[in-house]
Amino acid sequence: MTKVSPFQSARGDASKLHHWIKPWLFGILTLPQGIYLGFISTVLPFLFSRASVPVDRIARTTSLLSMPWILCFLWAPLVDTLLRRRAWLVLAACAVAFCLCFCLPFAKAGSVTLLLLPGIGGAVAGSIVLTACGGLIVTTLSDSAQAKASAWYEAGKLAGSAISAALLIWLAIHVATIYLDCAAVVLVAVPALAAFTIFEGRPQKSTLLKTHVSEIGTEISALVRIPAKGWGILLLASPVGAASAIALLPAVASRYGVGSNGVIWVNGIGGGVLLALGAICSTLLPGSWDRRKTYIGAGLSNALASMILLSFNKPWVYFVGTIIYLSTAGLCWARFAALVAEIVGPSRRNAAARYSIVATAGNVPLVYMVFLDGIGFKHFGIGGLFAMDAGGNLIVALMFVLFLVFHHK
Repeated sequence: MTKVSPFQSARGDASKLHHWIKPWLFGILTLPQGIYLGFISTVLPFLFSRASVPVDRIARTTSLLSMPWILCFLWAPLVDTLLRRRAWLVLAACAVAFCLCFCLPFAKAGSVTLLLLPGIGGAVAGSIVLTACGGLIVTTLSDSAQAKASAWYEAGKLAGSAISAALLIWLAIHVATIYLDCAAVVLVAVPALAAFTIFEGRPQKSTLLKTHVSEIGTEISALVRIPAKGWGILLLASPVGAASAIALLPAVASRYGVGSNGVIWVNGIGGGVLLALGAICSTLLPGSWDRRKTYIGAGLSNALASMILLSFNKPWVYFVGTIIYLSTAGLCWARFAALVAEIVGPSRRNAAARYSIVATAGNVPLVYMVFLDGIGFKHFGIGGLFAMDAGGNLIVALMFVLFLVFHHK
């Protein structure tokens, strides 16, 4: 007999009442977060470099501004209380736009110290967009629709990040700061208004922080004790589907004989499109399929790209391998989001907090796999880097297959 979590019986009729909500809507709602991530990863380093800020200081700053997405579980409980999640999403998007208006001129001027406060504020607000979107996905959609919504969510975030970064860089170079800020407000705040088209019930009553944390801890413990969900969480924390070599591809491009123009088009704007297309391809998979298996399958396709990249140091190998790597990375991240939604379940209570806590498991392999990829490159060059990257996927896939074989026996 299959075990059922304590909150599984509290499904309610939300998914039936809101069947008209289209999964692609979440590709729009995630844009504020995607745009700010594009600012951190692309616009900020570009503008700082033009202002002669040292590379090591740029790296420290971008790393610091990325931390709120790892720590978002600390403030995620707020999104489940006081206001509806759609209201939290809109308010957070407005906060992102407000902070971005301060960050852009500071970035142009190379003022690292002045940028930190609004920069961190924008990152915290961006992480609230993540938790609000996650909470809405698991409370307003059916199980099968959640997988498609997760794919559109990742596609919108990735495409929005790349395209908005290119636009903001162009505006930063060619127009006055006031027009740059106006464009940032429109890009970030307007898409979030689509959240008001979603009808949801009243927020749960606010409780003492200690009680709230205890509730969430009890529910997470219940999740882990359900075999299918427990294995799913372990899978999220494993190397499979991490696609951690993305950040290192531009750094090794010269070793394939690829110049800066090739990197700009393949890893820049083109890369954002490829990531988004890979995520959208996830919508073609039936929502009833085992998401653990599809996540591993996506990881294996990403391993194939790694093996292409370690074959020869030729420009065409870099272009072909990178195109496949970025496309499959988008597929991996879409299946990751779908698996998170399945593990969290349909309960209305603490949905955003539980979503952010489970999703945090996916940040763990991004940390240790980048480190291991670097170790591989240090000792064995490009071959070591991509062998390490592919090896993580292959080892986990093999272990999962062996588990299924012995489990059925």
